[in-house]
Amino acid sequence: MPHIKKKKKIVEPPEKMPHFQWGGRTQEWEEEADQLMHVLQDQIDDSETLEEKKKKIEYAKQKQYW
Repeated sequence: MPHIKKKKKIVEPPEKMPHFQWGGRTQEWEEEADQLMHVLQDQIDDSETLEEKKKKIEYAKQKQYW
């Protein structure tokens, strides 16, 4: 599949991303990791095309057999 166009990656600058602090409690680390995960997931969602979103919605509507 050499003829498929690849999407250009958009890199978020580190200044805009939440950062981990040294020290603190495990609960604080979990909250910071959760925030970072949401930022990264938002970047992925924003980079999706309308066609990809439609395909995901159609797949989710299919009845699943286990």
